[in-house]
Amino acid sequence: MKNWLTTKLEIDETNVDFSLSVPIPELMKFFEVATFKHSNLMGLDHISMEKHSNAFWVVTKMKVIPKNKIVNKEKINITTWTHELGTARALRDCVIKSGNTVKAKFTAEWCCLDLQTRRIRKMSTINYPNLNMQKTNNLNTVFTNMRENVDKSNFVYTKVIRSTDIDVNNHTNNLRYNYMVIDAFTVEELKQIDIKEYEIYFVNESYIGDKIDVYKKKIKNYFYIEGIVEDKTIFKSVIKFKKKKER
Repeated sequence: MKNWLTTKLEIDETNVDFSLSVPIPELMKFFEVATFKHSNLMGLDHISMEKHSNAFWVVTKMKVIPKNKIVNKEKINITTWTHELGTARALRDCVIKSGNTVKAKFTAEWCCLDLQTRRIRKMSTINYPNLNMQKTNNLNTVFTNMRENVDKSNFVYTKVIRSTDIDVNNHTNNLRYNYMVIDAFTVEELKQIDIKEYEIYFVNESYIGDKIDVYKKKIKNYFYIEGIVEDKTIFKSVIKFKKKKER
């Protein structure tokens, strides 16, 4: 079995935002759709993991580098591939192209949690297939790993976790956090910047009924966004941006 998969997609109005281009949360969704398609072929889908490994996958951190805008009606290829397993982590890369033009590249780090203890499992304990590692180049999307202190002056809004936010693992779907990050900005703010790098770290689980306070802090050409329930960090995000030139 090969360690990579390419998925084709045509962009339509459901994939774009006010700028008629694909926003960060939708890019992250493309990556996860391609990832889960490949995982299904590998026998690493949710049902198979429960049955054969008594475990489930969680993503610990993700990074996307948008290179060129993806616009309505554009046809794209999403290629994702896995790397050699670490002791307790699995690394997966992805690239989106339109023709020969790179539109975005991604890196994500995954781990497995035990179904009962919800603690990290070693990869050697997982029923993982033997792969033909045909594609192994690393996209070198290095993580910033920024951590800042936030206070009341950085507070933006509170997100209450509802039933539609919950996934098959009975915690908040990690894709929802990307929306929480971007919702920390107004439309006007987003119109004024180009996002050059986007990172998100999933620190702790959140559940239905949790009230996540979202904070945003600007540090030079970065925004630091953090979601907190009481005193516990749920997620943090780092956005490197460039201010658009005024017309």
